[in-house]
Amino acid sequence: MKIKIFSHNDLDGYACSILTQLAAGRENVHADYCGYYNINEKIKEFIDNRSYEIYDYIFITDISITEEVAQIIENNSILKNMTILLDHHPTAIGLNKYEWCTVQIEDEIEKICGTSLLYNYLVDNNMLEKKVSIKIFVDTVKRYDTWLWKEKYNDLRAKHLNDLFKIYGQERFETEYYKRLTSDVFCMINDTDKFLLELENEKIQKYIDKKNKFIYKKTLIINGKKFRAGIVVADNYLSELGNELSERNPDLDFIAMIAGLSTVSYRTVKKDIDLGNEVAIYYGGGGHPQSAGSQISYELRKQILDSIIK
Repeated sequence: MKIKIFSHNDLDGYACSILTQLAAGRENVHADYCGYYNINEKIKEFIDNRSYEIYDYIFITDISITEEVAQIIENNSILKNMTILLDHHPTAIGLNKYEWCTVQIEDEIEKICGTSLLYNYLVDNNMLEKKVSIKIFVDTVKRYDTWLWKEKYNDLRAKHLNDLFKIYGQERFETEYYKRLTSDVFCMINDTDKFLLELENEKIQKYIDKKNKFIYKKTLIINGKKFRAGIVVADNYLSELGNELSERNPDLDFIAMIAGLSTVSYRTVKKDIDLGNEVAIYYGGGGHPQSAGSQISYELRKQILDSIIK
């Protein structure tokens, strides 16, 4: 069984790839990790080159595609029968009209993520064996990605797993946790991890304190609704930074974090704001009510750079 997976480039997205590797073997999985800025181009190129012919399954997980790309897949009977899209972002809900797409935000108990959707699919289709260690890993990823670790469970282990994802780096994390999940004894966080986490937490707090001093506050009118936004330039610790800055500055509706002149990440702790549908989608992005993102176009980046260097 050979699998091609297109997945989001965060913890949830990489965890999806780990699950496919557990199901088919690492040597039988080829993964592309994408952002919203390049997912559609990557899939169109994959289709145009007929690269799909060597695979048995194509998974698109924790990220959505445009209607145009979805229609290309729908019109190709071979692609349609081998593609499975699994996403949990509300802005992708319209893709449910396609039989090969499942966009589900929550189950009968709570919010879910791409990893939990994929786990259920693989287990239900007898592609992955049920194991306690895998289920623990899946639930931990879900708790972090949906922010249930803080809102419901007070589960610091979930936050620590995401911290380790950043500390180890994406590829090393993927290799390390595949190894742990295939070993006889599973350990989510070992003593070495705990030491690294302690050092990382000190760095995070210093980073947040520094960024809090340089928030640019701006009133935005989006589709007739007024928002008070806090804007910072930041490349690291976006979830921690955005949430803590939002808590420290209750006069702001949300925090917008500009990373590398390429992406903008939005965070809020306010329950009456839907960042995905009210803010990010306005700028061509998407996401959840309290966590969303969008891309900065090449044209806008060029304008910004031209204004800086004349």
